[in-house]
Amino acid sequence: MNFYVVRHCSTEYSEKKIYCGSTDAPLSDLGRVEAAQLSVAAKKYDFDVIISSPLLRARETAEALSVGKEIPVLYDERLRERDFGVFEQTSCARPDGLACRYSFVRKYPGGESNAQVAARIYFFLDEVKKAYAGRNVCLVSHGSACRIIRSYFKEMSDEEFYAYSQPNGSIEVYTL
Repeated sequence: MNFYVVRHCSTEYSEKKIYCGSTDAPLSDLGRVEAAQLSVAAKKYDFDVIISSPLLRARETAEALSVGKEIPVLYDERLRERDFGVFEQTSCARPDGLACRYSFVRKYPGGESNAQVAARIYFFLDEVKKAYAGRNVCLVSHGSACRIIRSYFKEMSDEEFYAYSQPNGSIEVYTL
């Protein structure tokens, strides 16, 4: 069983390094170019299903991945981005926001902690492994969620966990 994990393509928020968790942002012009390139690159992969975050930027990326493939695209809330609370739509460079980013249990005020995101993502992945045993699954998600997904499949130190950032519009492959 293969998991093909895709981080959605670029948005104006990601290009400007602004927190975009629950904001339902579309792909930027660059993101649409990346999505077209990703669609071509994904032709070499054999997905049985695509499961995406329901946020617009992930949906648009999932739709690009499904072009030319006759497979279902499903949506699951558990793949949504981490809720950045009061930091939503502010600079990712704010020191007070970074303190939340680099803590596993500290929540963004009004938002989520990495631990909360891990709980929902790990439960989701356990379900998908059972429901799609022996099949290939493509997951389309977001930066924080992709970091958590990686930690599910690969042993990581704290330093490796916090240093990891899957690029927008890229595919990581994990085999069970």
